[in-house]
Amino acid sequence: MESPRSTDTPREVEQLLYTPREAAGIVRMSAYWLTSKARAKQIPHHRIGRLYRFSMEDLKAIQAMYAQPIQRQQTRKGES
Repeated sequence: MESPRSTDTPREVEQLLYTPREAAGIVRMSAYWLTSKARAKQIPHHRIGRLYRFSMEDLKAIQAMYAQPIQRQQTRKGES
């Protein structure tokens, strides 16, 4: 019996950990902001030696923490 190989699955394997630069592109925040917040232990992250890394779960949690609802501008009566 053969064990399943990675070529047997059609889906691409999700990356486990992202660098601050890679993560910045996903959450649309700067790499500097992510690193400084991680250094201050204000956002979820992983440390590998001196390096900061982010899992997809970390990035989803960060987005949820800093999500802001869209505010619609109210128009006054008589204006369109």
